[in-house]
Amino acid sequence: MQKSVSIIIPTYNGQHLLQAFLPSVAQIVDKSQSVSDYEIIIVDDASTDTSIDYLKSISIPKMRWLQNAQNSGFSITMNRGIQEASMDLTLMLNNDMLLADDFFDRTIPSFADQDLFGIYSEIRDREGKELIEGRKIPFIKHGKLHYQNSPTNKVGNTLYLCGGNALVDTNKLKMLGGFNELFSPFYFEDFDLSLRAWRRGWKCLYTNETYCKHCHSTTINAENKKEYIEKIFLRNQLLLNYLHSDAATLGKFSCKLFFKKILCTIVRSNSHNKFLTSLQAFNAIKEKAQQRREKEYLPLIPTKEIIRSIEW
Repeated sequence: MQKSVSIIIPTYNGQHLLQAFLPSVAQIVDKSQSVSDYEIIIVDDASTDTSIDYLKSISIPKMRWLQNAQNSGFSITMNRGIQEASMDLTLMLNNDMLLADDFFDRTIPSFADQDLFGIYSEIRDREGKELIEGRKIPFIKHGKLHYQNSPTNKVGNTLYLCGGNALVDTNKLKMLGGFNELFSPFYFEDFDLSLRAWRRGWKCLYTNETYCKHCHSTTINAENKKEYIEKIFLRNQLLLNYLHSDAATLGKFSCKLFFKKILCTIVRSNSHNKFLTSLQAFNAIKEKAQQRREKEYLPLIPTKEIIRSIEW
């Protein structure tokens, strides 16, 4: 089985990473027997280093690059690449990932299933020995969606595709409109995208038959203060649950938020102050989130039904 592949790589101040990993990505996709054609799309998120100079200086077949006018975050950056993607499948690949030689040959055959949205492989450390990311198993507790790593970590359904190496059906990806940009600048956007795919009746798979090495970029931590990162993480966690809750679950979730807000207001502590800051940030985008929830999320299959009906 062969498919054509668009490889989208977002980057910000990552010239050293592009130099280290981009040539190998090009070599691996070019040699794969399962890839009929391909394109590599680099989307630069307004880097202030010499990334663009580097991209101008190299000659990699079927590669082109785009540049954001201003730093916009992961979702917006990826959506620019998704709009440009023209192949059967789209690989969303972090700029600090090293693909195994057999990555495409092990993942593309899964797309014989017409209901498949996407697949991602296990993610290992730089040496390729320690497992970093595996299959995700869902559960709901106190009205809030959670996940845990699969104890067996075998090939199978996964709650979400890790955005670092997700190979997805391009048409389905565009039908979903790409990433929800309310999650900008980072965190939980891949979780949200995968849940929307499940709720459309499509599948998300995980495989341990191949892998990627994650050579840990520190772009987010390097460019943002710890307090801001924590605020966005908690804000987007609230946003994810708000968008994917049915009426009953949202009621429990909202009640919990209400009482936690009262507690944090009365009993002030560092952790409580962080929660209140994140809640304020969530409330700032809640109106837009409500509009999208009513228009795009509520018509989908309920999240609870997906969790209960799928074999995890």
